[in-house]
Amino acid sequence: MMNIRYPVRKADGRDYKNYDELLTDIRKNAHGWWLLGVNRYWHGGIHVGKSSSPASVLSQDTPEKSVPLQFMMDGEVMAWRVNRDYAVIECCQERPLRQSGTFVLVKSMYKPDEQDESSWLTLYQLYMHIAPLSEFPKRPLYRVTQKGHGVRMRKHSRHDDSREIAPDVLANKHGHARTLVQGDTLAVLQQKSFLLKQRPESFALVQRLQDGKPAGELFWVSMRPEYLEPDGECYVCLPDWMHSALNHGVFDDVVVPPVPLKVMVKAGDAVGFLGVQDLADEDNYPQIITTDYKAHIELLSLDEHVPDVVANVKGIKTGKQFIKLKLKRPLYLRNGEGEESTFEQMSAITQADAGKIIPRDAAYPFTDKTGVTWFQIRPHTWMHQDDVEQLSQHDLAGLNFHSIKAEHTNDFTRTLDERWLIDALKSISSHFDGEKGPQFAQAKMFYDSLIHNAGNRRPPCPYPDKSQDQYLSGALHTNQMNIPEYARRLIVKHDSDWHSTCDDTRWSSVFKVRDESPVVKMANGGFLDATRWMDKVPPFVSQRSVWHFHPLEFLEVINPKGNCACGRDITLDELCDIAPKADKDILAQYLPAFNDGFREFGIIICREKAHFLAQCCHESGGLTLTKEIGGTRASYAPWYGRGLIQLTWQDVYTKYGAYVSEDFESDDTARNKIAQYPHCVRSAFWFYCVNKNVSKHAKSDDFNMVTALINGGFNGYNDRLKYFNRAVSVFKAEHLNILKKEDGFSFEDSEIYNYRVYAYSWGRYHDPLRNESGTDKNKMEALKAYRRAVTLYERRGDSAKVTDIKAKINALG
Repeated sequence: MMNIRYPVRKADGRDYKNYDELLTDIRKNAHGWWLLGVNRYWHGGIHVGKSSSPASVLSQDTPEKSVPLQFMMDGEVMAWRVNRDYAVIECCQERPLRQSGTFVLVKSMYKPDEQDESSWLTLYQLYMHIAPLSEFPKRPLYRVTQKGHGVRMRKHSRHDDSREIAPDVLANKHGHARTLVQGDTLAVLQQKSFLLKQRPESFALVQRLQDGKPAGELFWVSMRPEYLEPDGECYVCLPDWMHSALNHGVFDDVVVPPVPLKVMVKAGDAVGFLGVQDLADEDNYPQIITTDYKAHIELLSLDEHVPDVVANVKGIKTGKQFIKLKLKRPLYLRNGEGEESTFEQMSAITQADAGKIIPRDAAYPFTDKTGVTWFQIRPHTWMHQDDVEQLSQHDLAGLNFHSIKAEHTNDFTRTLDERWLIDALKSISSHFDGEKGPQFAQAKMFYDSLIHNAGNRRPPCPYPDKSQDQYLSGALHTNQMNIPEYARRLIVKHDSDWHSTCDDTRWSSVFKVRDESPVVKMANGGFLDATRWMDKVPPFVSQRSVWHFHPLEFLEVINPKGNCACGRDITLDELCDIAPKADKDILAQYLPAFNDGFREFGIIICREKAHFLAQCCHESGGLTLTKEIGGTRASYAPWYGRGLIQLTWQDVYTKYGAYVSEDFESDDTARNKIAQYPHCVRSAFWFYCVNKNVSKHAKSDDFNMVTALINGGFNGYNDRLKYFNRAVSVFKAEHLNILKKEDGFSFEDSEIYNYRVYAYSWGRYHDPLRNESGTDKNKMEALKAYRRAVTLYERRGDSAKVTDIKAKINALG
């Protein structure tokens, strides 16, 4: 399966929850627009800048907190240029302008049909203007001495900036302290003083050196000189591919890796960081130099069959599925539930929403007893299968992708005079049908007028008529009527300017014909010299014209993992995979209530659904039980656990009854309604979202706090975690991980760290000397939690509890 990631992450290092969230940040950049740049020159990529991704500027003081750009797909590095420093462009300013020529080019393969190579598409990821070597800080290396052998490693967490006491010791899976090994080499990223046994001691945040570069987890160690001895220095936060370039030893020039050197990357691997670009404002005197940080990203192909891929001539129907609403088709109202549902035609028809594309699962497809499939396009509004176009992710043309072959460029500065732009405007205009409403009719008239005027523009000349330029540029960049998406789905074969030098005739209007200022000529010439690469990299050497795809839009549509459970109903197959012991017919009965509950209580994100279902599954024996085993003999009977999350105690029954305006108290028949459908499911949502307000902690991915609130402790913790991991896998929710590490969810990163009762409970459940079950027994975890609980109870002034916990600490030794 193809692995695809967004090229940037959020400032806190987390992945974007969805594509819209990413686009919202990308739009913050005032430059780098798709197809036409701010200067209205050809622009075949997009920019990631400091405005959208401030954490992707490499911090010199705390580089470990910076968030690198990342590769979008797995692939092989085909070319790079690593500059030692920025190119310096002299243009009669108070100081030279800086420009980064560092880039990396990666070849990837898109395989619509794994078995049919003729369907495959070769794609090239291009990342330009990234930070040169000079931006990467160097940090000292230390070697572990004989006395340093066995020194304990301490945990790095997000709380370290405000921490005063030395961090907790890291433990292995057996609960023993993890320690340093003599001869290990450590890169020191920062130093900080912590209190150890009430005395200040210097600690270092380090990474082990592996294969000549810092790699793996960060952790703290004591900086006592008898433990560590200086051993040189190294770059930190340098991406792996750049380490390969460093070892290759060629700088400031384009490198095509020789055959023995094969550099592979994975989606999500670090690309690098944003590079500096200085700009001179020629309209001011004295001229002002402004500095920005940016990277330029392109997605390219040289394959001639791109139009065939867009048209899906192979008829491939696998992958994500969509529906597209047809124009002037009837809408229906659903009556009844389940197989007995009927659909009544309403007077309304599709108009403004005609052409809308909806993920098939998000339309809650329902097949009636006659075999007809119906789709819910909005609440209480359904459409017949014959009134929608059913598409797969490979039906790119049906999904509004449009391929355009441009003629060769005569002048890179007059992109608006090129004929491909007319094709682009026609493609956008085709979505505006007057029958969809007055607004669409007006938009069509506007675009038709622009197309007419663009067709009548006079041939390129040194001083062209620019009166229409603003309208033409705005027609591609306006934010109205879904036009941004239509523009992002244009795939254009166009000459690339990465071939160019200032001697290229396609730039003659800047350097030879027009009376441009010396500053403009020197700045543009320096930019072209610093960034040129294509004429040195096969197979681009002989290809002036290449296919340009919007790097985010195209990959979002073909991403097989894009079909996570965010914003859609979960399916019966998914529920069966999560709870394999449950009867499928029972799960089919529960399914509508689960999906209704997710919508009603705002559990939209796939990972939040995984948190909810994990707790339900444990409490109900994998969705097989709706009554507590042995509940009738419990001391709290008849108010024993009922429902999928086991509502217990009379006051809880009373509260739920008040919430849904039903009686659950008068007798066993009333109480047992909670154990029956639909209340067995609905009561779980109420308890989770209303009674305990657990959902806010699920949003922050705090599994430990979610479990504590549901259980009151950590009974069945490992079983809950097993169900959670299974649900995350089924829902493809790995990309939204916030707190889970390789060894699970940590005590320190959870809100339970700040709750005395839960901190104490975490200690008891991990204490090897106690009988509480549900977690692995781990002495180090127990001590860590007990000590934290002592601190919290001391703040409360509960001396009896402090004495009790200290006795447990002493017992552990």
